[in-house]
Amino acid sequence: MALTLTAAPAVEPVSLAEAKAFLRVGHAEEDLLIGDLITASRQQVEALTGLALITQSWRETLDAWPARRLSACGQAVRLLRRPLVGVDAVRVRDGQGASTPVDPAEYRTEPGEPGRLVAILPFTLPQPQRPAGGIEIDFTAGFGTSAVTVPASLREAILQFVAHRYGGVERAESARRSDDAAPDAVTALLSPWRRLAI
Repeated sequence: MALTLTAAPAVEPVSLAEAKAFLRVGHAEEDLLIGDLITASRQQVEALTGLALITQSWRETLDAWPARRLSACGQAVRLLRRPLVGVDAVRVRDGQGASTPVDPAEYRTEPGEPGRLVAILPFTLPQPQRPAGGIEIDFTAGFGTSAVTVPASLREAILQFVAHRYGGVERAESARRSDDAAPDAVTALLSPWRRLAI
């Protein structure tokens, strides 16, 4: 299984000005660093929760339909980034590796949470003939196209991560420690957003 970002979010959920205000930084000398910290912190929040904060596009490549994410009847599969906006394309590969698009009339999208691709009866989820990487799903996920659509607790978690990584007066010591673990405040903010494994 592989998950590949095909279109990054157009903006970050937290602006440079917001992060600088949170850090109480009044100069511009470290704007590039703080901007990079915002991006890295957003990516870490997304990795920890399985969320896409700002609308972005992904491609999931599968060998077979994953049993742990299939519905009981085997007609629906949960996608790996949420909230799901829509499925853009589904393709399966034959034994020679040729890719064939699945007719959109054969499936529908259940957007939001948990976000699923559902085969429309009498059709079923298509089976690839290629033993590895035979299924490709292109989809879009995210809360929206602007920062105001992202829940406040997730934006706060990004700010807390930025502050933790920026380090303030303990910055040099933090850099030496290379401590990327989530601070307690971030863990608490993200707890309601984590997807529980079943």
